[in-house]
Amino acid sequence: MQYAFSGLVKTSKVSCKPLNYKYRIIIFDEERNDRGLLALALRSSDSGFEILEASSALEIAQHVSAGPVDALVADPGRSFVEVALLASQIRRRSPHSLFWLFTADALPSVLECVGCGVDGRTNKTSAGFLTMPIALGERLRAARELHGRFPLGPGTMLTGVFSVPACLLSNDGRIAAVNREFEELFKRARYELVEGLFDQLLVEPGGQEECRRRVSGVRERWEFSGTVSVNGEERPLVVLTATPIDGQTSAQALWAVQLFDITRWISVGPSPQPTGGESELDNLLFAVSHDLQAPLNSLASHAKTLAVTDAPDGLEARLAAREIGALTARMQLMLDGMLQIASVRADQREPELVNLDGALQDAMENLRSEIEQTSATIERHTLPALIVNRQQMVQVFQNLLANALKFRGNKIPRVRISAEKNGDAVRILVEDNGIGIEPRDVGRIFGMFQRLHNEREYPGIGVGLAICRQIVRANGGEILVESTPGRGSCFIIEFKGAALRTTGIRSARGGVQN
Repeated sequence: MQYAFSGLVKTSKVSCKPLNYKYRIIIFDEERNDRGLLALALRSSDSGFEILEASSALEIAQHVSAGPVDALVADPGRSFVEVALLASQIRRRSPHSLFWLFTADALPSVLECVGCGVDGRTNKTSAGFLTMPIALGERLRAARELHGRFPLGPGTMLTGVFSVPACLLSNDGRIAAVNREFEELFKRARYELVEGLFDQLLVEPGGQEECRRRVSGVRERWEFSGTVSVNGEERPLVVLTATPIDGQTSAQALWAVQLFDITRWISVGPSPQPTGGESELDNLLFAVSHDLQAPLNSLASHAKTLAVTDAPDGLEARLAAREIGALTARMQLMLDGMLQIASVRADQREPELVNLDGALQDAMENLRSEIEQTSATIERHTLPALIVNRQQMVQVFQNLLANALKFRGNKIPRVRISAEKNGDAVRILVEDNGIGIEPRDVGRIFGMFQRLHNEREYPGIGVGLAICRQIVRANGGEILVESTPGRGSCFIIEFKGAALRTTGIRSARGGVQN
């Protein structure tokens, strides 16, 4: 069952109702007097309303067969499921159609409305008879305006392509429309979500501020990750992609936002220990690699279709194809990153005594062009030999050095790699002079897809440090970071116990420079 986007925010200085256009509104109510009173209120509110009364599902079907329907206003009583099904069938013929509840009691409940596309809800009171026609009129005009920009209907265009929670945001950050999956993610009915501020769905204050900044900033595609609030209890981790949709005026500009709930796919806390050979994290990572294939194929197919569509507005179709193609590429990178972590966990090769100086040298050779382009200085001190997986430690050094070269700001990068003994532990220190990390973000950076900056400033998808953590933990160690914003970061790789087979380690941050 597909639901179109609807329930749009108010528009200003724009009237999309063609001359002499009549909004066809079906009033469904078994109470004759209530139907008559509401019909009178609607006609008095707007002469452009054509009112069609119905007291049964059969009468609704008859009205629908006679022509497009702009809204179904219903008091379903105990027949909510049946009426909601009729509303969804109306939307198949009229994607911009609204479904509005006008009820005298608390039925249906809010949870029953989730996923049913209820665009508005008004209590059947004296005040309700006066206020509902005005609210409905505003929504009808906004819905028709958006439908004019997306002839297939925004629900058909976005929900049909992205089988993920999605919404449209106005240029002030308010939710203009949602799809069924969005309702189900947040466990809230559409009429509770529409016109609310999107950033208020985010848990972290820093994330709310960042979201507001991006919505009001440069109109280019951006990504964001963070936790969202569901009924004040659950806190799913989502990856968000926002694409600008420009209108003829700034008031018509929108953001198309898709959310990928990755909570069940990954772990941002300590890695679960293997049980019976294969860990829970392995299962989740391989499962998501499979789950991502379907939307990837759908996105690629849709992009090709749009690219060859001979539509009047060919430019918009090509831009849409370009954006969808970019999202496809990004999802492929996400998939590749998760498979890299899975491969770390699946690598069953026996550890060996590895001279970390050699592993560091290999990492530097892999990054030679980046080091030369940035004129970076790499200060090396003697590193120990440890019982680890050599190729995996090359990957750790390579990821940490690549980050130091990337997040350098306007400075010439300086990186210092050294080792020290600290009690019964050996620490490998990778220090840089880059932009540093805010204290509130230190706990996030090792999570999958945890990006602290927009992609235009610093390209990437946020998996490098997650891979480092998985590798270090798989080799019996731990990785942490100390950082001062604007002055740089120090990544500390600490080994204890079985991994320790050291040679020539001093007890302070010093050593012999190579």
